[in-house]
Amino acid sequence: MLDLLLEPTAMFVKGGIKAFRKSQEHHNLLIAVQDRIRREVKFNTALLQEFTKYKNSDSPEEYLCLTLIKALETEAFDEINKGVLPLSMFFEQKSLKSDFPKWPEKEKYFKWMENIITQYDLLERIYHRIKLIKTFAEGNRVQGNVRYIQFMLIGLQKSIANTDIQSTSNNN
Repeated sequence: MLDLLLEPTAMFVKGGIKAFRKSQEHHNLLIAVQDRIRREVKFNTALLQEFTKYKNSDSPEEYLCLTLIKALETEAFDEINKGVLPLSMFFEQKSLKSDFPKWPEKEKYFKWMENIITQYDLLERIYHRIKLIKTFAEGNRVQGNVRYIQFMLIGLQKSIANTDIQSTSNNN
């Protein structure tokens, strides 16, 4: 993925942010970055769904729960985040309450997310929470609100799916 960022990064540094945003390279990279993150988010959502099933069963297996948490992926986020291009350039759309599931705890979660405005803000919060929960799992401890992370993942997944990427290509 990093090699995909080399030419666009050079364009960004040379021509500035406005010129880069109007370029076909930005459009192509936007599609690639959002799709990569979307796949990772989808996988993490599935893992947390399995975690919830096992954790809420009559005999939760702590080892299995820890294994599921440790398996949460951050590779796509980490790789893209290491680049020179600001990750926020790929997730500029506003985060909408309608993208989130209608769970009983949603109002509590929205209160926790009151500073979340864009997809990028949401993405950053999700990966911060994932890294924290994985850190505790490395110490053989399940700590953190998995349901909250799952709620945010579902919202981001839907938000990315609703992003109108096609409109950016019409600027050329």
